[in-house]
Amino acid sequence: MELVAGAALVVVVVATVVGAVLGLVLVGLAIGVVLAAVVAIAAYSRSEALALRLAHAQPADPERFARLHNLVEGLVIAAGLPKPAVYVVDDAAANAFATGRDSRHAAIVVTTGLLEMLNRVELEGVLAQQLSQIKNDEVLPSTLAVSLIGLPAMVVPPLFASLVPRAVGRERESAADVTAVTLTRYPPGLISALEKIEAASTVVRFNSRAIAHLWIASPYPPMHERIRVLKEL
Repeated sequence: MELVAGAALVVVVVATVVGAVLGLVLVGLAIGVVLAAVVAIAAYSRSEALALRLAHAQPADPERFARLHNLVEGLVIAAGLPKPAVYVVDDAAANAFATGRDSRHAAIVVTTGLLEMLNRVELEGVLAQQLSQIKNDEVLPSTLAVSLIGLPAMVVPPLFASLVPRAVGRERESAADVTAVTLTRYPPGLISALEKIEAASTVVRFNSRAIAHLWIASPYPPMHERIRVLKEL
């Protein structure tokens, strides 16, 4: 929620400054407070839907993607989590991400390219990694960043792009990697999956700067560092 508070503060300050320039400080402050509340509510309630829309994600049909649903259902039991919504992006790139507000309002997204490339054990490792982000309460900051930082970064990249790793945490993926192997109890599965992802094309067709930080192939931290850490466990 620090990200929301920071964004709200920026809105209030900007509106107040504009009001001061026009000789209407109190009016600017009042407008700023209202706008800040609107921004905060919209970011909290709509960022997940925005991320899914930008990724062109569609609900994963239970029959067509039975293996995917079966693996998720088995992992949520082990993790003690409710089953998140499961989505698929029809794209040859190998990638995945988790998004949402909390464990009750979360979604996992995978590309068809990832499903085709990974075997069952490797896919289980990737899904466990995504569920670990939900379990570790790491999806909210990264999801809020989609609308509060990601969208502005599309308009003014130099100003906002550098804020993304600070907002979502550079070690978010590594922490989820470690939690994932405690769920699967088989580090080689995730290691092999990450090695395949590193060697494959991970740039999805409908790539967007606003959601770039969500994908498992995010550069924060580099994939080879994450693989090294897992091999040392």
